[in-house]
Amino acid sequence: MVQPNILIVLSDQHRFSDLGCAGNAEVSTPHLDAFARRAVRCTQCVSNAPLCVPARGSLLTGLVPHRHRAISNDLPVDPACPSIATVLGRQGYQTGYIGKWHLGGVPRDKPIEAADRLGFCTWKAANCNHQYHRGFYFDESNRRHAIEGYEPIAQTDLLLDFIARNQAGPWCCVLSFGPPHDPYQDVPDRYLDLYRDRDLTLRGNVPETILAGRGQTAGRGRILDHYRGYYAQITALDEQFGRIIAALEQSDQLDRTIVVYTSDHGDMLGSQGFLNKQLPYEEAIRVPLLVRYGDRTFAGVQDGQISLLDVSVSLLGLAGVSFDSAVDGQDLHRLFLDQQAEGLEQAYILDTVPCHQAHQRGGTEWRGLRTARFTYARSADGAVCWLFDNQQDPLQQNNLAGREDLRAPLEAALRQRVAQYDDFLPWERYIRTYGYQEAWNRSQAYFNLPLLE
Repeated sequence: MVQPNILIVLSDQHRFSDLGCAGNAEVSTPHLDAFARRAVRCTQCVSNAPLCVPARGSLLTGLVPHRHRAISNDLPVDPACPSIATVLGRQGYQTGYIGKWHLGGVPRDKPIEAADRLGFCTWKAANCNHQYHRGFYFDESNRRHAIEGYEPIAQTDLLLDFIARNQAGPWCCVLSFGPPHDPYQDVPDRYLDLYRDRDLTLRGNVPETILAGRGQTAGRGRILDHYRGYYAQITALDEQFGRIIAALEQSDQLDRTIVVYTSDHGDMLGSQGFLNKQLPYEEAIRVPLLVRYGDRTFAGVQDGQISLLDVSVSLLGLAGVSFDSAVDGQDLHRLFLDQQAEGLEQAYILDTVPCHQAHQRGGTEWRGLRTARFTYARSADGAVCWLFDNQQDPLQQNNLAGREDLRAPLEAALRQRVAQYDDFLPWERYIRTYGYQEAWNRSQAYFNLPLLE
């Protein structure tokens, strides 16, 4: 069997709705839209743990956060976990990682030792940086390199060099962008100017007042400014994606490369009265997923459900290989081959540790399920509960948690998942059990938040 190259282009905090091909006519994404016309566009891709670190760990390893151990931001992944790069490296692939890593713990500007890179050999990465005009990366020898200008442009340059040097293949590379994660306005003016004076349409579930932190609120005007910067960042990334596709075409690699565009989680951007993520709403848990492998995948819309937990497992399946060890994700590569294929009946969703913004807004840990029709999630004691019929109520404005006839079967299914994956303990127990208290407190101190005694 021919060994295809695999390219995963991963953005940060790009929600499902904000692409032209997803029906948003106000954001300019011509290159992603053109790619989507030739690719499988999965409309129901779920981020199981809508927070940077646990989502990225699950994407690369196919494991739930409690098994890869990167359960919250600034806590490290278990380097012993096999990843997509580990598997493909054993198959003779050249493996590379470029951009934001965020799986190395604290401090955020630390270099990542080779043994902790989950099998990625070519290395042009930074642990975590969201200053897009003051970027940097560490190379294979952990020499630090400053980036001039807008970070995603330089990171794309590094990818194009990787593609050129490995034309013989096979190779696997992850290009991990920081945007459109805030700071939304930290984007070149030529992109921001496209949106600066436009009266953009906010989603229909953005109220007049938004909770911006404990005791802090924001209005719709601030959210409109966020939208402008957010869309500008997406357009900037779209231009880089176009450069990548052109390079693959010019080097005759496009049709023998599995090309993927997705994101680690979404962004509330004022919807439901919240900012950021770590919530079970669609804006936080649904992300774009575009997949193309020459003429082997179909071109069109796939409405079957898939989660980030399944993506690496499915890409390996599409390439004819698999993880050597047990994983939690499922091989759903049939969704890329057959438009009528069935997706996940249930996607497990969770927030193990309400960190940073979730802590500031008084959030709690939760577990849940998303089915083809419903989203159900609750806190450990059930005091906070969400239940939405996503078919009848796509903006999730009618909480059906009081409907016992709907809640009971979903609760029974959720209990089975919790028993399978974790014990739904208070978040502090996990921090202590995994030996993360020092790392947790260093992260908390960085954000001026309370320490764990």
